[in-house]
Amino acid sequence: MPQNVIAIVCDCDDTLTADTTSYLLEQNGIDVGEFWAHNKTLVQNGWDPPIAWMTEILDLMKSGKVKQDTNAALTEFGKTITPNKGLLEFIPAMKDMVSGENTFKKADISLEFYIISSGFEAIIRGAPFAKHFEDIFGSTLDEDHKTGKISSIKSSVTFTEKTKFLYAINKGISGERLRENPFLVNQRIPLDMRSIPFEHMVYIGDSRSDVPCFSTVKQHRGQCVGIAANSEFRTGHMLANEKRMTVGPYRGNYESGSDLYLGTEACIKSIGYKIVNETNLD
Repeated sequence: MPQNVIAIVCDCDDTLTADTTSYLLEQNGIDVGEFWAHNKTLVQNGWDPPIAWMTEILDLMKSGKVKQDTNAALTEFGKTITPNKGLLEFIPAMKDMVSGENTFKKADISLEFYIISSGFEAIIRGAPFAKHFEDIFGSTLDEDHKTGKISSIKSSVTFTEKTKFLYAINKGISGERLRENPFLVNQRIPLDMRSIPFEHMVYIGDSRSDVPCFSTVKQHRGQCVGIAANSEFRTGHMLANEKRMTVGPYRGNYESGSDLYLGTEACIKSIGYKIVNETNLD
């Protein structure tokens, strides 16, 4: 089958926008520093990080301290998220660049965007940039069928869990199908029959939670773009020194002409011309 799709796979928090969980807490008057300090203590006591903070927020919802206590309310809240500079223009600009390049047209190359995040999927789906992404994979919450209120954690996305969704994208499995049958991702599909080879992926992330995805994509000859959030620039450089990324780290500025814009564009073109060279255009 033709393998002519390039995928840009992005983390969300501190990559596309500021941390959405902290923003949710701030908007509900919760002390963010105190919340994350307590979460750190839970993790040190053996809690899995996403389960720890999701459980804490669930308790805050049940006590009324976080008023967005339905998935619909979380999605509505997501509409208030502020994307990083230039992001809303960056995605269509990259798609236009690919569709407008004659050699890419001949090879029928297209560009797709995906999000894999530990954050609440319901919030991300309401964000102004969500419509530009083919699929979004994030942590989910279940609702009580009687009250309609959020009652429990449905799924959490740990840093290693993120790679499961990479393989889903690689094999052409949608989020909807994956939720109906999580074991689909383990189905054996020959490499030349997969929808998007890892070497046709660009992964964009900012933190140590992205390391498994960085490693997976890089080991399969894909591209990894590092983001250094303002508060975590040291982390970005640490990941660069550990050779986790192939490009960056850059500030999370997607405006035309920025280092991030030009670096990502170069990654896309590099993959595109590789596909062209491997495609018989006669």
